[in-house]
Amino acid sequence: MNFDNPFWNTIHGKCLACGTCTYMCPTCHCFDISDEVKGADGVRIRSWDSCMFPMFTKETSGHNPRSSQKERWRQRAMHKFKYYVDNFNAIACVGCGRCVMSCPVNIDIRKIVEDISKL
Repeated sequence: MNFDNPFWNTIHGKCLACGTCTYMCPTCHCFDISDEVKGADGVRIRSWDSCMFPMFTKETSGHNPRSSQKERWRQRAMHKFKYYVDNFNAIACVGCGRCVMSCPVNIDIRKIVEDISKL
Protein backbone atom coordinates (compact mmCIF):
# COMPACT_ATOMS: atom_id res chain seq x y z
CA MET A 1 0.00 0.00 0.00
CA ASN A 2 1.37 3.34 -1.04
CA PHE A 3 0.69 6.22 1.36
CA ASP A 4 0.80 8.93 -1.32
CA ASN A 5 -1.07 7.10 -4.06
CA PRO A 6 -3.85 9.14 -5.76
CA PHE A 7 -6.11 6.12 -5.16
CA TRP A 8 -6.84 7.50 -1.67
CA ASN A 9 -8.67 10.41 -3.32
CA THR A 10 -11.29 8.00 -4.67
CA ILE A 11 -12.47 5.97 -1.67
CA HIS A 12 -13.71 8.47 0.87
CA GLY A 13 -16.32 10.35 -1.15
CA LYS A 14 -19.35 8.34 -0.03
CA CYS A 15 -18.29 7.95 3.62
CA LEU A 16 -20.60 9.61 6.16
CA ALA A 17 -18.03 9.36 8.99
CA CYS A 18 -20.66 7.60 11.09
CA GLY A 19 -18.17 5.17 12.62
CA THR A 20 -20.42 2.13 12.14
CA CYS A 21 -17.59 0.22 10.47
CA THR A 22 -15.33 0.66 13.49
CA TYR A 23 -18.00 -0.04 16.10
CA MET A 24 -18.91 -3.29 14.32
CA CYS A 25 -15.29 -4.39 13.85
CA PRO A 26 -14.00 -6.98 16.33
CA THR A 27 -10.42 -5.75 15.84
CA CYS A 28 -11.05 -2.00 16.32
CA HIS A 29 -10.24 -0.86 19.82
CA CYS A 30 -9.92 2.94 19.73
CA PHE A 31 -11.11 4.91 22.72
CA ASP A 32 -11.17 8.38 24.21
CA ILE A 33 -10.58 9.45 27.77
CA SER A 34 -12.47 12.34 29.33
CA ASP A 35 -12.69 13.79 32.80
CA GLU A 36 -16.05 14.60 34.34
CA VAL A 37 -16.50 16.69 37.44
CA LYS A 38 -19.20 15.77 39.96
CA GLY A 39 -19.26 18.30 42.75
CA ALA A 40 -15.86 18.27 44.42
CA ASP A 41 -15.02 14.89 42.87
CA GLY A 42 -14.05 13.88 39.41
CA VAL A 43 -14.01 10.70 37.41
CA ARG A 44 -11.99 9.68 34.41
CA ILE A 45 -14.09 7.92 31.80
CA ARG A 46 -12.90 5.72 28.96
CA SER A 47 -15.35 5.49 26.07
CA TRP A 48 -15.34 3.92 22.60
CA ASP A 49 -14.23 6.23 19.82
CA SER A 50 -13.65 5.87 16.10
CA CYS A 51 -10.77 6.80 13.83
CA MET A 52 -13.43 7.75 11.29
CA PHE A 53 -14.65 10.71 13.38
CA PRO A 54 -13.30 14.18 12.50
CA MET A 55 -12.34 14.95 16.11
CA PHE A 56 -10.49 11.66 16.74
CA THR A 57 -6.95 12.95 16.17
CA LYS A 58 -7.56 16.61 16.95
CA GLU A 59 -4.88 17.85 19.33
CA THR A 60 -5.28 20.31 22.17
CA SER A 61 -3.49 22.92 20.08
CA GLY A 62 -6.31 22.67 17.52
CA HIS A 63 -4.14 20.92 14.92
CA ASN A 64 -5.67 17.84 13.35
CA PRO A 65 -3.22 15.58 11.46
CA ARG A 66 -6.15 13.75 9.84
CA SER A 67 -8.58 16.56 9.15
CA SER A 68 -10.16 15.06 6.01
CA GLN A 69 -12.13 11.87 5.49
CA LYS A 70 -9.55 10.88 2.88
CA GLU A 71 -6.82 10.88 5.55
CA ARG A 72 -8.99 8.99 8.02
CA TRP A 73 -9.89 6.30 5.47
CA ARG A 74 -6.26 5.95 4.46
CA GLN A 75 -5.29 5.53 8.13
CA ARG A 76 -7.96 2.89 8.70
CA ALA A 77 -6.91 0.80 5.69
CA MET A 78 -3.18 1.27 6.26
CA HIS A 79 -3.51 0.37 9.95
CA LYS A 80 -5.39 -2.86 9.29
CA PHE A 81 -3.50 -4.04 6.22
CA LYS A 82 -0.05 -2.43 6.35
CA TYR A 83 1.09 -1.06 9.72
CA TYR A 84 -0.33 -3.95 11.75
CA VAL A 85 1.22 -6.44 9.34
CA ASP A 86 4.59 -4.68 9.53
CA ASN A 87 4.56 -4.65 13.34
CA PHE A 88 2.88 -7.94 14.22
CA ASN A 89 3.01 -10.04 11.04
CA ALA A 90 -0.78 -10.36 11.05
CA ILE A 91 -3.68 -8.61 9.33
CA ALA A 92 -5.94 -6.60 11.65
CA CYS A 93 -9.05 -7.88 9.94
CA VAL A 94 -10.79 -11.18 10.66
CA GLY A 95 -12.83 -11.11 7.45
CA CYS A 96 -16.20 -11.21 9.19
CA GLY A 97 -17.79 -8.63 6.87
CA ARG A 98 -19.66 -6.78 9.62
CA CYS A 99 -18.29 -3.42 8.42
CA VAL A 100 -19.47 -4.17 4.87
CA MET A 101 -22.93 -5.35 5.94
CA SER A 102 -23.47 -2.42 8.32
CA CYS A 103 -22.18 0.46 6.20
CA PRO A 104 -25.15 2.71 5.34
CA VAL A 105 -23.52 3.75 2.03
CA ASN A 106 -22.18 0.30 1.06
CA ILE A 107 -18.45 0.96 1.29
CA ASP A 108 -16.69 -2.39 0.94
CA ILE A 109 -13.21 -2.55 2.49
CA ARG A 110 -12.60 -5.83 0.64
CA LYS A 111 -12.93 -3.99 -2.69
CA ILE A 112 -10.65 -1.21 -1.44
CA VAL A 113 -7.94 -3.69 -0.49
CA GLU A 114 -8.36 -5.55 -3.77
CA ASP A 115 -8.17 -2.33 -5.81
CA ILE A 116 -5.11 -0.96 -4.06
CA SER A 117 -3.30 -4.29 -4.27
CA LYS A 118 -3.52 -4.01 -8.07
CA LEU A 119 -1.63 -0.70 -8.14
